[in-house]
Amino acid sequence: MKVAVLGAGVVGSTTAYMLAKEGHEVTIVDRRDKPGMETSFANGGLMTPSDASPWNSPGIVKQLGKMLFDRNSTLKINPSAIPSIVGWGVRFLANSTYERHKANMISNIRIARLSLGVLRRIRETETLNYDQTTCGTMRVFPRGGRMSAFLEMCREMEEWGVQFEVLNQDKILQKEPCLRAVIDRYVGAVIFPDDESGDAHKFTNEMARLATEFGAQLLMKTDVLKIVESSASRISHVSTSQGDVYADAYVLSLGSYSPILARPLSIFLPIIPVKGYSVTVALNGWNGGPTRPVMDDGYHAMMVPMGDQLRMGGRAEFTRYDTRVDAKEGQRILNDILKILPALSSHIDPRTALNWSGLRPMTPGGPPLVGPTSYSNLFLNTGHGPLGWTMACGSAKLIADFITHGRVLSNCVDPKDYVL
Repeated sequence: MKVAVLGAGVVGSTTAYMLAKEGHEVTIVDRRDKPGMETSFANGGLMTPSDASPWNSPGIVKQLGKMLFDRNSTLKINPSAIPSIVGWGVRFLANSTYERHKANMISNIRIARLSLGVLRRIRETETLNYDQTTCGTMRVFPRGGRMSAFLEMCREMEEWGVQFEVLNQDKILQKEPCLRAVIDRYVGAVIFPDDESGDAHKFTNEMARLATEFGAQLLMKTDVLKIVESSASRISHVSTSQGDVYADAYVLSLGSYSPILARPLSIFLPIIPVKGYSVTVALNGWNGGPTRPVMDDGYHAMMVPMGDQLRMGGRAEFTRYDTRVDAKEGQRILNDILKILPALSSHIDPRTALNWSGLRPMTPGGPPLVGPTSYSNLFLNTGHGPLGWTMACGSAKLIADFITHGRVLSNCVDPKDYVL
């Protein structure tokens, strides 16, 4: 079967690999010159089933004022974006009840754990190099913080297979001696041993490479202009800047831009872009930093080792399709990390830091949209929010199984959780 995958980010490239490995004739279409050049380029680099709790936790309504008016809020709403997200926001808040939030969290956990298992099976058969770490992630909590509430959520996630361990100060330092200078700040930590991390951009290119080894073709520097229907139930072809692309099936994996292509087909995807920021610095051979991703729950800042680099991330912003890099935001992230890891300042040159921003495709409930549409040969694999890499292998497996066999083969995931 001929399958066109629209989008060469981490989700699209992994989907192409899965389909090509199943024996399909795959074409990947993307507007950039290489795979993984947009949201997958310099994101947080985390594969974390532990981070499956959607952002709209119960009580989010009380935080709206802070999001709007506090410059230091970790989830900021740009006033200019409000008119475009009102409808989405109502659904976001509707999903913040305890029952809906838990159901969405469970859905995220199930696909994330499936994804992690699929990734590990890929590593058993393929040689991959993406600066990966496989020793878990750690979240540290300042005194007077929300550690007790977080542990309650961990116990709920544990019911669905997310393992965790609680650490006191001594155990924190056994795992991450780099925190010794600031250890008195923390009351404790939680470590998630199954979590992984790495460079999602490198991983995306590895998936695209493997896909081509199974026969896939990359159609890069090609804008997807329109998905053209032949009837009310079937797609004819995709119009692109390089001509028409014909296939037997089409997979829409364009992240935040998926709704723009789906809307003319009367498919209204509840996805909006949420801007994320990161800063990446060269360590210049210094090995005194963390050995695994460490998140400070007070600063809402993370640091992720990637080979001889350290990636740092901070807050997110509702700001429509604005991808401009804000140097002040990058400096803010770096300043927060230097409070956690003061020794870092002697080993880096901030002038050479990579400041980046990208758009997370967010659904109002949290889970992505993975499955068929009202068109018999158009499929969705989009809307993964901040968990794009975490869920990429799992959602790619689901779509490949659906296209190949007409059903989801894995008993780890109930497809009704993901079908639009």
